[in-house]
Amino acid sequence: MDIEKQIRILLSENEFLQLQLEDLNKAVKQRDEEILFLGDNMDSAAELQSRIDSNLAEIEQLKYNMALTEEKAAATEVLNEALENDLLQEIRQRHKDEKLLQEMNSVKVNLDVANEELEQSAAFYQKILQLKKEVAELKSSLELSQAETERLREENEELQQLIKLLRQRRLNE
Repeated sequence: MDIEKQIRILLSENEFLQLQLEDLNKAVKQRDEEILFLGDNMDSAAELQSRIDSNLAEIEQLKYNMALTEEKAAATEVLNEALENDLLQEIRQRHKDEKLLQEMNSVKVNLDVANEELEQSAAFYQKILQLKKEVAELKSSLELSQAETERLREENEELQQLIKLLRQRRLNE
């Protein structure tokens, strides 16, 4: 398989990952809107509790989807290392990680808003503690993503140099 064909395959896989990321962005945006809606409608304690439980389940699903996406990115990276030409994938992965970081920050902000509103009611105090724990876990995941992004940036720089050398060789041939 020639390098151009492998690059096209990797680009196709990356586009698929981008589509998944857009779906995750849409889901996070939808959850953001629901969290704001919950903050405006605290009339019914039972209804609010149900929506919070639903949002937490959806956040867990988003975390699961993010883990699946990261596994797919890792598999793509292995193929790129075999080809010594993963610059395009690394750039897309970095953008994806940055978008995920922004999404998680947005989710954290929305959860903090929900936490502030829920603290006004003693009946929801236990639920607030659970949300704070999840925010800490999300922050830890974000820190891991940031570390991975930095590693990927360094690999990108190395791969850019390799690509320049390969292009020079092609020109010299």
